[in-house]
Amino acid sequence: MHINIVRPFMPDLTEIQADFARSLESGLVTNNSPHVRRFEDKLQEYFGCPIKPSVNCNGELSLYHLIQAWKEKLGYGPHESFEVLVPSFTFSGTINAIVTNNLRPVFCDVDGGLVIDVEKAVVDSPDIKMILAVGAYGNLADLEALGTLAKSHDLAVILDNAPAFGSRFKGKWSWEYGFSEMISFHATKVFSSMEGGANIVNDREIADYLLRLRDFGQYEKTRGDVDVPGLNSKMTEVCALVGLRNLEKVDYILATRAKNAARYREFFGRLEDQGLLRQMHVGEGVECPYLYFPIILHEEASAFVRYMQSKDIGVRRYYTATHDLKFYRGRYRQQDLGFTDAIKDNIVALPLHTLMADSEMDYLFDSVRKYFARD
Repeated sequence: MHINIVRPFMPDLTEIQADFARSLESGLVTNNSPHVRRFEDKLQEYFGCPIKPSVNCNGELSLYHLIQAWKEKLGYGPHESFEVLVPSFTFSGTINAIVTNNLRPVFCDVDGGLVIDVEKAVVDSPDIKMILAVGAYGNLADLEALGTLAKSHDLAVILDNAPAFGSRFKGKWSWEYGFSEMISFHATKVFSSMEGGANIVNDREIADYLLRLRDFGQYEKTRGDVDVPGLNSKMTEVCALVGLRNLEKVDYILATRAKNAARYREFFGRLEDQGLLRQMHVGEGVECPYLYFPIILHEEASAFVRYMQSKDIGVRRYYTATHDLKFYRGRYRQQDLGFTDAIKDNIVALPLHTLMADSEMDYLFDSVRKYFARD
């Protein structure tokens, strides 16, 4: 049996082809075109947020612009800089978005939930003006504690929730805690528009910046004058169409993933009780949609990865300690990264699909069981 690391959830071609044909005929395929606007309307309806989410061509540029908008609001120009508290345990895209905004990451540790350790993070310099937390695997930090830390030091808070569509804390969306949030709609993510991303904010100044930044920074179109240096990061019609159709099925997507994740937690919980591995801790009140299912081994993960690959099961060494990546190694400040350093070589992300058959999960579980039973 072959199991891919991901299996994108996509609408059938028949669900979008008539609308897409009309888009092609009209020529309205980008530049804030009709289905893009409708997609934003439907996202606002789904999240119940007072300010309409703004969509972009991908999650990375959504995050880049969100950081850029906050930098502008805080009064810093393109050539000025400050420091950003950010967990090292993330994908390189998180750190890249900080650095390409001419800001300086301060790498901090994660806790057993593989999210920023709010109690351990220290605002140890007046140069720190922002916290960027990451919704690793769809998990969330304690958003109340995060808000308390930020408020006590007057810090802006951004959530890189690329994998965390559908995540809530104590029944509330992240925007309800006053945070600005980016969610990715990449094909590999929980919810997909094929490619894309969105920012959900509750600050109208930030929202206005975001609309201009995705359109070259233009505040008027007659001469194309700009007041901020934006990029062309607008979503296309075909991606909006895919997003609209998938949004109609989002309750099914999240419910199915929750059902599958429950099976994983039960199986790996037994292995954890036997002392064979650790699971990601999901805190009380967190609804986690599980992009992949991470496990933390008690040894370096190469042998486990090779074994699973020999069984034709796709796995990833994901996330990673970004402070150890070639470009970032030794270049920026870091705080105590004891837990990150302890797990960085031992963690493996296992496939967990929306459309995953019981037989596939049984095969994956049996393969893991046999790995730990080998001589």
